[in-house]
Amino acid sequence: MKLMIVIVQEQDYAELATLLIRNRIHATRFETSGLYSNKKNETLFICVEDEQQEQILDYIRESCTERKESCQVWEYNGNMMVQVEKTLKIGGATIFISEVKDIMKF
Repeated sequence: MKLMIVIVQEQDYAELATLLIRNRIHATRFETSGLYSNKKNETLFICVEDEQQEQILDYIRESCTERKESCQVWEYNGNMMVQVEKTLKIGGATIFISEVKDIMKF
């Protein structure tokens, strides 16, 4: 059994959630944001059997696209923190996968 922690851009979440719900994949969602870009993310905890892992990765590939966006970020200029405009690569997904020894529901 695997625990997949999936961080996706807020814009990509709806399509991914639709795919997961349609295929009866249960997940727990947390609203998060990145420290560097302050963009809103959705973080999903998904616990699946080993043989379902590749199917979930396919859903993520299908629904989470990478794009470039201009945004204000904080950077240190040598003296102080200043806000600068940068073009950042956003979207896609960051995925952490770990083994699950046991699941308990009460």
